[in-house]
Amino acid sequence: RAPTQFIHWSQQDGYWHLYLYDVNKGLVRQLTKGAWVVKNIIGFDEKESIVYVEGTDIIDPKMPQGAMDTHIYRVDIGSGKTMKLTKEAGTHSGQLGGGGRFIIDTWSSLSVPGRTDIIDAVKGTVLKTLVNSNDPLAQMKVGTVEFVRVLGENGDMLNARLIKPKDFDSRQKYPVLVYLYNGPHVQLVTNSFLGGSSLWMLHAAQRGYIVFTIDGHGSENRGKAFEQAIYRQLGVTEVKDQLRGVDFLKSLPYVDADRMAVHGWSFGGHVTTALMLRSPGTFKVAVAGGPVMDWGMYEVMYTERYMDTPAENPEGYAKSNLFNYVDNLSGRLLMIHGSSDDVVLWQHSLRYIRECVRKGKQIDYFVYPEHLHNVLGPDRVHLFEKIETFFNENLRDARTERP
Repeated sequence: RAPTQFIHWSQQDGYWHLYLYDVNKGLVRQLTKGAWVVKNIIGFDEKESIVYVEGTDIIDPKMPQGAMDTHIYRVDIGSGKTMKLTKEAGTHSGQLGGGGRFIIDTWSSLSVPGRTDIIDAVKGTVLKTLVNSNDPLAQMKVGTVEFVRVLGENGDMLNARLIKPKDFDSRQKYPVLVYLYNGPHVQLVTNSFLGGSSLWMLHAAQRGYIVFTIDGHGSENRGKAFEQAIYRQLGVTEVKDQLRGVDFLKSLPYVDADRMAVHGWSFGGHVTTALMLRSPGTFKVAVAGGPVMDWGMYEVMYTERYMDTPAENPEGYAKSNLFNYVDNLSGRLLMIHGSSDDVVLWQHSLRYIRECVRKGKQIDYFVYPEHLHNVLGPDRVHLFEKIETFFNENLRDARTERP
């Protein structure tokens, strides 16, 4: 007989949760609930009476670090009883095996480089450790990665990551490199190896920078209200959150507020440029890659999901249109674009250059021929060399110590 029930994944109560429905009777029950987010469904046991999922830990607006973790949960479809199987904080990813008798749990955290365990699918007990990775950077000179919290624009605490050089000296004043994205469906700060940062950020720290990243409103895994705070005004609340991060940095005695740089790509390129225009003078130098300048020029499927149509939301489109703020440009801004970008079309930055020329504003610009929305392959080394050189040349007091 054909099954009559199905599981619906919805954010209707404010967080992504699972709901059991019957095709004839409608809603049977809400399976998961509470201030946490179901991120993925791993699978079912043999009898299809248990569903296994990946999800965040509990998220409190004042204690948001639960959003940085990913755990594996066992959910009883008959009762909705939910049990967290993974015990240690970190980012866990599960693969169901043995007909639902065990789970292969691959995970890491800020203090655990990487581990793969076989855990019991009923109790979560570790049955066997398959891999326990050593720190691949243990023999290298790398800095420290720390998690911090910052009060955001709407009163929520925001998760952030701070990277310091290996030979950090609190008596010195360091320039700052802020790396950001801050768009929908992206979370940069996670309780995983290196905290979600990349190797070039560690390299930048060893070159004498404090490297900072904050997940502001709009970024995922914090619940519907947090994510929808940017609705109909892309790039506005996000800039305010990033400036809250700047205020936090300025409160640190070892930060040189006169030598601050910012970099982002795509949505991050939009926010980077917006920071230079909405808060001129805050950052001395910026690099915006593949940046959206005007949401009215961006693809309809994405834009109208968050902004509605231009006819429905003319004020929102005007407020987020960066062509309207060219007169405010202060400091050194380098824009980078791939000539074959099929996501953020080349016209975005070309038109911005035209506006800068018309208004007498100087701007730096570089094109990667034939590259799409990002610069990949061997040319990516050239990209980061260009970004680093641009920052060093415009923040001349930055240390040039090599790792």
